[in-house]
Amino acid sequence: MSFHDLTRKFLMGEWKQNVSVLSRARSIKEVLESLKPRTIKERQRIEIALENLSHLRRGYRKLEEQNRVIMEENSVLNEKLNLLEESKEE
Repeated sequence: MSFHDLTRKFLMGEWKQNVSVLSRARSIKEVLESLKPRTIKERQRIEIALENLSHLRRGYRKLEEQNRVIMEENSVLNEKLNLLEESKEE
C-alpha cells in the first residue's frame, strides 16, 4: 500500500473502520495508565475510569459469547426450517 493510499484512508476516516472494540478499549487503557496524576483526586478518577473500562471489556466479551451462541442456534433453527419446508413440499 502506498503512502498516498494510507494518507487518503486516514483523512477519510477509513483507517478506523476495522478496529475492534477491544482494541479501542486497550488503547484507552494504555492512555489512562500513561497519565501522571498530580493530585489524589486525579489519581482516583483514573483508577475509577480503569475499573469501569475493565467492567466494560468483561461485559463486551460476555455479549460476544452470547451473540455467538445465538447465531449458532439461529443457524440450527434455519436448517430445521429448511428441512421442514422440503418435507412439506414432498
